[in-house]
Amino acid sequence: MSNVRLSARLSRLTPSATTALSGKVAALKAQGINVISFGAGEPDFATPDAIKAAGIKAIETNQTKYTPIGGPAELRKAVAERVSADCGVTYTANQISVTNGAKEALFLAFLALCDEGDEVIIPAPYWVSYVDQAKIAGATPVIVETTPEQGFRMTAAQLAAAITPRTRVIMINSPSNPTGAVYSAAELRALADVVAKHPQIVVMTDEIYDAIVYTEYARWLRVAPELYNQTLVINGASKAFAMTGWRMGFVAGPQQIIDAIKGIQSHSTSHTSSITQAAALPAYDGSVDMASEVSRMVKAFRERRDIIGELLTSIPGVSLSMPDGAFYVFPDIRGLLGKPLACGVTCNTDDELAAALLEHAHIGVVSGSAFGAPGFIRMSYATSAELIREGMARFTKAVVG
Repeated sequence: MSNVRLSARLSRLTPSATTALSGKVAALKAQGINVISFGAGEPDFATPDAIKAAGIKAIETNQTKYTPIGGPAELRKAVAERVSADCGVTYTANQISVTNGAKEALFLAFLALCDEGDEVIIPAPYWVSYVDQAKIAGATPVIVETTPEQGFRMTAAQLAAAITPRTRVIMINSPSNPTGAVYSAAELRALADVVAKHPQIVVMTDEIYDAIVYTEYARWLRVAPELYNQTLVINGASKAFAMTGWRMGFVAGPQQIIDAIKGIQSHSTSHTSSITQAAALPAYDGSVDMASEVSRMVKAFRERRDIIGELLTSIPGVSLSMPDGAFYVFPDIRGLLGKPLACGVTCNTDDELAAALLEHAHIGVVSGSAFGAPGFIRMSYATSAELIREGMARFTKAVVG
């Protein structure tokens, strides 16, 4: 055992439940066990050909050197124009920083904005990394619990009650990971009216799933353009263009904050891969029509959502708020807890149920506790309809026979 002392900040961290599930599934598959995983937070489609071709061309033309911090001007300009068109406000290239996925964009933003003792308001259920990133930055997460009855969406009254003089950041994630919830324009307007009374607060709107929506989509800045100087828009290519492994995200916001983020980047990652940045350019500069590629994926996700939703709600003890976006369902499994299941075990928590489903049904799900919502599980339907049906058959057999 080494005598090396690790930093105190590590005690603030919670291991990633999604990463842990991936490891367990891989271990079982290595043993020859046929496991169906509903844990993947990434599209199962291939990256579009135009993007792959741009990446290959970048390699062949030796675009393998350092780029400017936060990305080359050409890419930042293209992203700025896309965000401006999406959000209905104007961004310049200097107000964009390209990052190693949206996850790094969020992390850098927390570091740039938060000091010890600051508070970050995070609605639950939440994406697992919001809480831990805020903690690493020294901030205290303030969790606002939402329910299926309110569509897993934070209300204006809840937000107003959570704000204190120490509030620094408010997280909004629409469509949501893990619930797939999408805020309406009226709901965002009500939240914006609360934020407008607190000019010191920054809203970080995580819109990484904006392309995968099955209802009318309202954007934060479309609804509240007057909060432009209090808003950071987080997005990226991972979900919309099936580029998770390429690691291309970005943050748009007031130049003062973006400059601070780039300053941190200059002493950490500097920039994402030059190959990735070249590959992503066609997705944002309008040189290639990506709409048909995206709509094809969204159509498939919607069909899969309907399949898994119907099959889940047919299981006694399981209920579901049908998601309006992303590629996750977040079923309520409290009706299965505390009673004998067909597989011969009794589960008292969502963690225990997730473990039982992996052991007895050989399906991988993530417990809702990891997302701040005990009594639920998260399941990704970014997999084939065939595997969804087989996985749901295993689920049903394990719990009701």
